[in-house]
Amino acid sequence: MVGRRSAGEGGIYQDVRRGLWIYQVSYKEAQEGRKRKKFAAKTKQAAMEKGNAFLLSTGVKMDTNRAEETVSDWVDEWLEKYAKLRLRPRTVEKYKSTFKCYILPQLGLTRLCDLNMQQVQKHFNSLLMDGRMDGKGLAPSTVNAARRYFAQVIDDAIREGILMKNPVRMSKAPRIQRKEIVVLDKFEIDNLVKAAGEIDHSFMSVMMPELVSFTVRTGLRQGEVFGLKWEDVDFINGCIFVKRSLAHVVGKGAVFQETKTKASRRRVLLMPEDVEALKRYREWQRNYADDLGDMFEWHNLVFTSPFGAPISPTNFSRRYFKPLIKKCRIADGFTFHCLRHTHATLLLQQGVNPKIVQERLGHSSIKVTMDTYSHVLPDMQKQAVEALGRVFG
Repeated sequence: MVGRRSAGEGGIYQDVRRGLWIYQVSYKEAQEGRKRKKFAAKTKQAAMEKGNAFLLSTGVKMDTNRAEETVSDWVDEWLEKYAKLRLRPRTVEKYKSTFKCYILPQLGLTRLCDLNMQQVQKHFNSLLMDGRMDGKGLAPSTVNAARRYFAQVIDDAIREGILMKNPVRMSKAPRIQRKEIVVLDKFEIDNLVKAAGEIDHSFMSVMMPELVSFTVRTGLRQGEVFGLKWEDVDFINGCIFVKRSLAHVVGKGAVFQETKTKASRRRVLLMPEDVEALKRYREWQRNYADDLGDMFEWHNLVFTSPFGAPISPTNFSRRYFKPLIKKCRIADGFTFHCLRHTHATLLLQQGVNPKIVQERLGHSSIKVTMDTYSHVLPDMQKQAVEALGRVFG
């Protein structure tokens, strides 16, 4: 079975069954006209190198009309021509910010045709050493993201005939050290929900505990929680349907967008007590909105700001969530996303099939789930041995 890459990837795709990357190039012969040829390799980079070497051997050259084009010129063109068609608005903003901070200041004025692997490698090494504003080095994960985004940009320059090879992919990616995931136990969850109900704010003291409890019991992403509407809640069958995500884009504000992946668009079952809690909360929200009248913006959202507007993640975290975490003396590094991690970890610790956990989380593959929650695997191995003991004992 051939697993195609995302839209816009052009002539590169993965043959999952054979475990190979396939790079298809198009070239022109004087007698026979335009022809196509495929090159296979175990890695994406190797396949592209084979194809580009072939093109060089046939005499295909870089587009000389664009020989003076700089990295900055092409990045701007790529953002308009490719990024806005392929990526979600919030992701486009992330790419723009990454290029502005970590690529263009040092490489922006370099001509694309002069860009080489040694120069790129030296730049990424410098980011690791002193890439921050305070002179300290950037996290390897940040540098790796910048390298990944930049490589995509250069891939498309090759497809347009501006370049013949990708010096970014030829560079060595920084080694990523996975951070230990911070999760809560049952006692800490109860304490967090209780403290949320004690917030000195008439609206937040009701909305916040329901929000925290709902998130840790469903495992939804922050954008999915903030984008959930009442029409997505099926009270009869006790489930919710994840159909969209809420993002805040610079210059545009709150934007509803498609879920992160196709697998993210899913149904999540609820416990009966959670269904009843949502019913009570909906009734309270309606009464609250009626009391405010025209001052309340009705978007049919389950969770909102005090006046009904979509929740701003930055404002929410700074004004409410971080102070709540500090009050409960929860470990440093615990973010709203860690409620999702807590949900998954608790399920796996209870012996729930990882495939079911994957479906609830909306991960694109079981590998993502197992890689993310590998810290739970030792406990699962212990459970497996105990189960064997019960069978053969």
